[in-house]
Amino acid sequence: MKIRNRFIASAILSSLAVFTVAGPAFAAGTAFTCDAVTYQVVGNQLKIGTVDTSVSPAVLAYSNVGAPYTTNYNAAGYNTVDNFVYAISSRPNHLLKVASDGSVDDLGAPTGLPADFFSAGDMLISGDALIVADSVNGEIWSVNIAGVSAEKIGQLPSSPVIELGDFAIVSSAGESSAFGFDRSSGALVSFDPTANPIVVTVNTTVAVGPGISKGAVWTDSSGSLTTFVNNTGEVYSVPNPTDVSPIASKIATGQSSSSNDGMKCALSASAFATAPEATPTPAELPVTGSSFSDVLGLTVGALALLGAGTMMFRFRRRS
Repeated sequence: MKIRNRFIASAILSSLAVFTVAGPAFAAGTAFTCDAVTYQVVGNQLKIGTVDTSVSPAVLAYSNVGAPYTTNYNAAGYNTVDNFVYAISSRPNHLLKVASDGSVDDLGAPTGLPADFFSAGDMLISGDALIVADSVNGEIWSVNIAGVSAEKIGQLPSSPVIELGDFAIVSSAGESSAFGFDRSSGALVSFDPTANPIVVTVNTTVAVGPGISKGAVWTDSSGSLTTFVNNTGEVYSVPNPTDVSPIASKIATGQSSSSNDGMKCALSASAFATAPEATPTPAELPVTGSSFSDVLGLTVGALALLGAGTMMFRFRRRS
């Protein structure tokens, strides 16, 4: 009996030893809930947004979620499959898994990902990859979540440069499009984040925050876009970004932030769905006129009022 008991105890201890061997990291906290909530990370602090729609434009306020992380992270996206947020830390570039309580697990350095700065990103609706943009050389990379590995998708056009602080991936009929806003002109930018070569389209009928970074871009179940203007804290809505002449309207005001990134569940309604839209300003209305190349030498203000059409660009942005 003593020998048998000793054997059983040994087997139990061996099982415990096997059970506690380090394996894939999982976020310490629980998953998010896919609801109409916007999140932003400012530097290394995750924040949840609350929208007061009793006034027009609405007021966007933030409260901290958990404690700050040990380093800044960016290029974040909400995974609608497992309801966690994935992001890239700022040098060293590690893949992070963020839980609903703000806790962060470092999943390690994705194999193959260069040691550059990544400021813009979002998750594919399939949930298997975080698409990120290299702010240094305009490369688009796919970061595999399960394998913690990275693969270069393609290279953005080299000239002229366009700067994106963030983008949101909108999926429709099995196709994906990444949408963001150029820093200089405020134009609406889109591209297929999975295709090589990467073709970038710029719609100059939209001008959101010319000359200012747009560090957060969100989408929702309707496919509409909202974006945060860093220097002013204003939030703009573009209900139909795939239209030939989409209209951007200011729908909320908040606190400015020089460095931020946005994420939300793309399968839920917008947090600003009940926010009354403000009357678009002249710079936000669709315009017609010369092609973009005809007005390239004009000022940003003139570009917002006169430019129309599309153009291929390369972008790089640090938000």
